[in-house]
Amino acid sequence: MSFLVDINYIYYFCKYNLYLCIMKVKFKEIALMLSGVYMKTDPSGDIGYWQIKDVSKENGFNYEQLSMVVDNGKISNYLLRPGDLLFSSKGLSNYCVMYHGEGGKTMASSSFILIRLKDLNHVLPEFICYYLNSLSVLDKLRSAAVGTTIQIIPQSVLGELELTIPSIEVQQIFIEIERLQKRSELVYSEMIYKKKILLDHLLMEIVE
Repeated sequence: MSFLVDINYIYYFCKYNLYLCIMKVKFKEIALMLSGVYMKTDPSGDIGYWQIKDVSKENGFNYEQLSMVVDNGKISNYLLRPGDLLFSSKGLSNYCVMYHGEGGKTMASSSFILIRLKDLNHVLPEFICYYLNSLSVLDKLRSAAVGTTIQIIPQSVLGELELTIPSIEVQQIFIEIERLQKRSELVYSEMIYKKKILLDHLLMEIVE
């Protein structure tokens, strides 16, 4: 099934199956939100410490240069669990990523809002991540940002965000569509790279 066919499928599936929408809720009703914690890094620490430099929407979590912090005995609630979401709330680059649980104990810096869904039986973290990364939702959140030098999307603004939760089936379709989209983008990037290599090779044959 092509990516275009999948897009058409989800459009008609959702359009003619509106009864599958479970409820309209505020974000704070379905998720626990915690502000990331500012801590001083320490190479001798045993807790990975996610900062903006380590996380991106495109590549997720980068462990290569991950800083460490010392467990002070007060951070147990802030330790990331599989399925937790991190929302980058500061600056002009806002995005959401999902944590899968690799690499031992880690926690988020104050650059992020930690999002932990309350009921994974009815709301999939992958779907919420997809939803928060949509352009229309990000525009809405950014319009309520505060600050002059650095724009910040407050946790309270995120909590008041209204969304309609569809059925698990519809959520899974959106997740699959995003997976296919990322795959198609990767294939396209590889094609562009191979074309560039070919052109470079042809150029060298001509000029040498």
